[in-house]
Amino acid sequence: MLLLVSGATQTARGDGVGHLIVPTQWSLKTRADLRPGQWAIDNFAFKSFDTAAFLRTLEHFHDVPGCLFASAPDIVADAAATRVQWPFWSKVIRGVGLRPAFVLQDGIRADQVPWDEGIAVFVGGSTEFKVGPVARSLIGLAKSLGVWVHVGRVNGRRRYQLMRDWGADSIDGSGFSLAPDTNIPKVADWRAAGDQQPRLIQ
Repeated sequence: MLLLVSGATQTARGDGVGHLIVPTQWSLKTRADLRPGQWAIDNFAFKSFDTAAFLRTLEHFHDVPGCLFASAPDIVADAAATRVQWPFWSKVIRGVGLRPAFVLQDGIRADQVPWDEGIAVFVGGSTEFKVGPVARSLIGLAKSLGVWVHVGRVNGRRRYQLMRDWGADSIDGSGFSLAPDTNIPKVADWRAAGDQQPRLIQ
């Protein structure tokens, strides 16, 4: 499971650690450091969505090889409002040659996810939704369809292991950007510990 770290931290990103480009938080040096298949673009809607900054980010990075996804702007914990925004923003993201990620939010149903549109999925929403049965079911469905699954706000070992067991492909968490020297190395330990024990049915 790939860890995507936002910000311009100088902490080394080894195997299994890539970049999450966030509008207003990336540096121009980052572009040259991006490794194909180990970076993605977020929209920062969880904090404060800035339309102009998001569009500038898409423009600046769209031709760098190997972007996993660009998350379409969403409304936190509101699946209905997120779905309203999807048609416009998914076209914008595809228009610059990137794969849009549909952000799963509280209240979403499996039949409301645009599975046939060549998407990735980004598990957002409240904590209750993120670790609950609906999210687990949707992650399983996504993997059965060959859809890339990213989960946001994964900062601790317990949630890391849960998402790994559920089959997520990548994660991010603010703790890895705020204290990279301390927290990024922890992932290698969590991964090793998980490899040494059988996966439990949650």
